[in-house]
Amino acid sequence: MVYTNAHRLFLQILSSRRFLLGQEVKSIHEKCCAKFNVSADNLLEFVKEINAELEQIHLVIRKSIQEDHASDSQCFVLVNLFDNDATRMNSTYTPPELALFRKIIEAIVQSEEGTIPITEAINMAFNLEQRLKIGESEALVERLVQDGWLLQHADEEKILSLSALSTAELQSYLEEQFEDFIYKCFFCKLISLKGYSCTQCEVKVHRQCGGKFWVRNGTQSPFCPDPKCASSWSHLEIDLPRKRSKNQED
Repeated sequence: MVYTNAHRLFLQILSSRRFLLGQEVKSIHEKCCAKFNVSADNLLEFVKEINAELEQIHLVIRKSIQEDHASDSQCFVLVNLFDNDATRMNSTYTPPELALFRKIIEAIVQSEEGTIPITEAINMAFNLEQRLKIGESEALVERLVQDGWLLQHADEEKILSLSALSTAELQSYLEEQFEDFIYKCFFCKLISLKGYSCTQCEVKVHRQCGGKFWVRNGTQSPFCPDPKCASSWSHLEIDLPRKRSKNQED
């Protein structure tokens, strides 16, 4: 298929939002194709054709995982390959703001749950060489959420985590700066901060990836997917759906 106006419209929508969750991707792809009478049979091939055009300007659309508070979602992220660390945000954020964002990233990555309270993030402004006022720190955190770099979860206590945009766009930065804390999912090989971890080896899996694997294996008792380990994950309580029977699938 040649590069069409359907491809251009899809890229325009993605460029304005930076990343799209799985269901949005499918819906937008179908609408773009319908608008310009283009076949919508193969989304991955459609994205591959856009990436062929983006290669010359050092951009690429990548699949990623949005690790929300309660579950994971597949998504597509527009990634800049030319300069893929936190410094690319220099044109948008001031040096003190970038310094605070880096401290927030560090705290999230090094936390056990992949999250920190929003109050902790705001108060980090006191530990900067160029301090920010509390009001400025609050405004920055809100802006980072609005710009898609951070996820804010409403719970008993408001918490923050890194979005799929951050883990995809800042992947090299995260791996270089936090080598001892960054693990990739055993299945999809993408960074996971909130996934399930094995207590006997270094395997980590996204909740979505692990759930699909255990359901396929017809088990309600999760275990390490690495056959070299295969230890029981009795430390986890996961309510897995039953594997559908052939009659149910029909």
